[in-house]
Amino acid sequence: MKRSFAPLTASLTAVVALGQTPPPTSPPQDPQVALREMLCGNQGLPPTSTEIPTIGCFGVPSGGSARGMFDGHQFMVAVDAGGEPKCRLDSAAVECGGCVGQHVPECPVMLMVLSHNADKSVSFSVQRKADGNRYLFRIDAWNRYLEQRRTREEAAAAQAQTAPPELPPGASAGPPLPPRSAAPPLPPGMVPGSVEQTDGPAALSSVGWRAQGAYGAGQFARLDQLIETLSQPDQLTDDGMPRMLGISQGLWDFLYQWKNWQFDLDKIAEWRKEFPNSYGADLAEAILWRAWGWHVRGESYASTVTPEGWKLFGEKLARADDVLKRCKSKASKSPLWYQLRLSVARDMSWDRKRFQVLFDEATQRFPWYVPLYLSAANYLSPKWGGTYEDVDKLARRTTATPLGSDYSLYTRIYWDLTNQEPLDFEPFRDSRAAWPLVKAGFEGLMKRYPKSKWNLNAYAHFACRASDGPTYGALRARIGQDLIQNAWASNYSSEVCDERLLGRM
Repeated sequence: MKRSFAPLTASLTAVVALGQTPPPTSPPQDPQVALREMLCGNQGLPPTSTEIPTIGCFGVPSGGSARGMFDGHQFMVAVDAGGEPKCRLDSAAVECGGCVGQHVPECPVMLMVLSHNADKSVSFSVQRKADGNRYLFRIDAWNRYLEQRRTREEAAAAQAQTAPPELPPGASAGPPLPPRSAAPPLPPGMVPGSVEQTDGPAALSSVGWRAQGAYGAGQFARLDQLIETLSQPDQLTDDGMPRMLGISQGLWDFLYQWKNWQFDLDKIAEWRKEFPNSYGADLAEAILWRAWGWHVRGESYASTVTPEGWKLFGEKLARADDVLKRCKSKASKSPLWYQLRLSVARDMSWDRKRFQVLFDEATQRFPWYVPLYLSAANYLSPKWGGTYEDVDKLARRTTATPLGSDYSLYTRIYWDLTNQEPLDFEPFRDSRAAWPLVKAGFEGLMKRYPKSKWNLNAYAHFACRASDGPTYGALRARIGQDLIQNAWASNYSSEVCDERLLGRM
């Protein structure tokens, strides 16, 4: 009997194709013709340009350069005689692919290097972030987005002119929240908006954009080096999560959103041909086969999957598993190999004993790698045929490990479990989560990672769920105006929690 599969949602949203127009024909020597036509289409732009557009495609000839402004920052790209692009943001050298400058918060502009052409010119696609973390890359789609946003803003402005209702007799609006603390001065030479995101999912997104940019541009050596670097235990975000997680999320989302499976298999084959000893190519192929499997299966519950979907799902997962078994001797030096193997093992419904052997091996080699524990907890949850008692046993066992002795892994497991469940799930009612232990874990996280506002917001969110008014009030005062709304569930927003525990509207 198959396990019950819950919907799987990608945590990073890659490029979404909107406003397609009929693509022009492209030279047959272009190895990325399909990608160029999908991104660029017929926009009426010249093949090369000295000005970088706000959105859309442009080309730079061999020996040429182009300049443009992105959100107040001067961007320049130059192409040398050999067709290699070099980019600068506000006079500082930056990588050409991915988030422009890599240090612009929330990555409003994404740049993709499409290919090196036969004449050694280089083509680029400028993509801008719209609502819902989607990137628009067509001029017509961007104009339509601006018009829709203008309409929403006009409606919001009209609504804001309506006077707020009076408070009931004897009611108080409550004390004001503490003012936002002044931002520290920037180091010499830095400009506003050039500070890299290092905390929470935004930090993982920054890594994901780098991985996507390198992969999309075919800069395989750069991606291999990124995987090698982030496989080390000191490569953590401010909230304590391994930055390597951003690579797996970024590549998954890129491959799953495009669903250009054979094109990407061919591209990974080129990666192996250029770098025969690369294990990054193997890891990318395993991600591709697993993403393809979820595509043919469908993301809804097991009862909605067709017999053909189950068959194809199993075939794609078997291909992913074969790739991982084949590359273990060289790829298991990275914790990403174990993260992917545990994910495939869960998808393939391995029995408990076999999964436990793999998990024990993984945590013995990489005891610092948090995603391993979260994968095991997910495997043990009811949606995959386990129980909340099984999850709790794992969570409590982590407190005997050096990494979890402060109950931080216990807290991370229940934090992740809550995020994976439906909105009506209450961890302190529906599972074995104990607020005193979760609270101790958050205190451990705050001591270990004191800079993290992401952890602080999540701590307050769980204090609200536990109806711990004193703890919530103290945390809310520390947060002040530094709210990170994505750290709060939609049915436990900061406004709802303020009203419930502080009596504020």
